[in-house]
Amino acid sequence: MLKFFRRTIVTVAFSLGVGPVLAQQSFNSAPKLAALDGSSVERLGDAMKVNGRQVTVDHIVVSRSTAEVVRHYRGALDEKSSGKIVEYRLKGDQILARKIGEHFVTVRVHAAPNGSSEVWIMTTAMQPPPSAAEPPSHLALPAGSRLLSNVESVDGGRRAHTVIATADAAVSATQDFVKRSLSDRGFSLVASDASSLDQSRRVMLFQRGAEDVMVTIADGPKGRTVVFNASGPK
Repeated sequence: MLKFFRRTIVTVAFSLGVGPVLAQQSFNSAPKLAALDGSSVERLGDAMKVNGRQVTVDHIVVSRSTAEVVRHYRGALDEKSSGKIVEYRLKGDQILARKIGEHFVTVRVHAAPNGSSEVWIMTTAMQPPPSAAEPPSHLALPAGSRLLSNVESVDGGRRAHTVIATADAAVSATQDFVKRSLSDRGFSLVASDASSLDQSRRVMLFQRGAEDVMVTIADGPKGRTVVFNASGPK
């Protein structure tokens, strides 16, 4: 479960700097950037959706310097489109991005130990998201909540959702709503770090058979947030 959540969280963070047939069509039509010789390439998930848009994410490890890797992918993006490449730095990583046809491609290059580099390539379909972008029914949000992000990912026989929203109700009231909502759907609370010493944060883990839902409710500088990390059979 932790590996699955790590993959979906990486996708959410990267996107803030998407039925099997539709996913396969998106994979087949998406632009593909050539990797450097000696690269190890891993597809993160069989199918992903970010706020309803089809997304592919590749994780690449290669024994080359970040400067060499950035030059390679800048050239690879140039070969695919004549539009302007957007470049900036994020937490020390180099970001390259460009619209290619009906997709938007983002390359993130990170300096790894021993002079090697890690690369994440995210390709997002540009078509408007369908109405099915709403979270699944068991991840219900309290009244007055505003959905910020909904990431869906399929990895082998498992499907995961990472849902982020803001809430108007107090932490305790939001916690009570989540407990009632998931309990009504057959989930049991199996772990909680709720503490009288910290009224601004709650983390709860619920289970129903082979399904898991981890809920984090927290006050922060931009308001109260609710994060669902849910995983279960697809």
